[in-house]
Amino acid sequence: MLKRLSVLLPLVALVIAAPAGAQQPPIKIGAILPLTGSGASYGVWMKGGAEMAAEEINAAGGIGGRKLEVIYEDHAADASKAVNGMRRLVEVEKVPFTLTSYSAPTLAIQPIGAQNKVVMMNGGGQSDNLANKEYLYNNIPVVSNEVGVLADWLTKEKKFKAAVMIVANDEAGRNSAKSFREKFTADGGRVLAEEQVALDGNDFRAQLAKLKAAGGDLLFISSYGRNVAIIADQARELGITIPMAATSWVQIPEVLKAKGAEGLLTTRLPFNPDSPFARKFKERYKTDAGFFAVQYYSGTKIFAKAAEEAMKKTGGKLDGEGVKNAIESLKAFDTISGKLVFQANHAAVMDIEVGVLKNGKVEVEKVLKANP
Repeated sequence: MLKRLSVLLPLVALVIAAPAGAQQPPIKIGAILPLTGSGASYGVWMKGGAEMAAEEINAAGGIGGRKLEVIYEDHAADASKAVNGMRRLVEVEKVPFTLTSYSAPTLAIQPIGAQNKVVMMNGGGQSDNLANKEYLYNNIPVVSNEVGVLADWLTKEKKFKAAVMIVANDEAGRNSAKSFREKFTADGGRVLAEEQVALDGNDFRAQLAKLKAAGGDLLFISSYGRNVAIIADQARELGITIPMAATSWVQIPEVLKAKGAEGLLTTRLPFNPDSPFARKFKERYKTDAGFFAVQYYSGTKIFAKAAEEAMKKTGGKLDGEGVKNAIESLKAFDTISGKLVFQANHAAVMDIEVGVLKNGKVEVEKVLKANP
């Protein structure tokens, strides 16, 4: 009897030591964002949106009773840094899902994600080459949709006939320029000249001088980040007086405040700066929210919904393949911007607005409704 008790006592002690409702380990996901460099303003919005979503999810009980933890990696607009971050997330953290951003970094990590069955949700990059990629979903339209709307408006309603272009020499910049050139010329316009620039450059006067000499009645800026503010200011400094146009990429604080950007003709994707979300964001981060804050808030919430759906079918087990199957099954998600529908090419469709930048805000002239 004593021998039997000596065996049972350690087991009883272990049971007593273990908490009755031992907390399950958190669900870890990644977020590969531009936290430093020329696009750091986007990173503030993207990280803030993801943080706010994760906090709300956890306050509501988590996902299947498990807390959500987001692990952030900085790609600084560099594809090789994105790859290094993705490898850490896949090999060390074993994430089933990661938020991602920018076209070139996202294209660079996509094969790693597909090989390891990790779902990637891109809410910022818009290259057409991001569509139809395995395990990659884009809760944003591809750029040809947005540029097509902009080019139509510029040619048919604003009556521009001859454009010059300054283009960021990266995946997003080149793809946007290609889409603009094709659509603008199809609508009867001509592209007279094109100059490429480095995304992290600071002096674009030489390229702008060449574009000024080429003539034209419109300058299309196929770039993003703070260098757009520099381009706009330097263009006006050089006496370029023709109107400038760009996509929604340029709507960051540096550009909105740039004197040279006043009057910029642009697209805008759905975002209400007076929404409860925007007010909460500003209260927490002491800066105005932007469209990309909503994108990464929604991307995180989409993951949570898909993860819950996947775990119902697997008795609580969660992996990337299950998340992917759930997204494919659900297809449509309710977001704070409205219903988001993933198309067969894994890209979303959204309403697109066109308008003019005045006093730091876009005055919308027209809304083109999405056609899912």
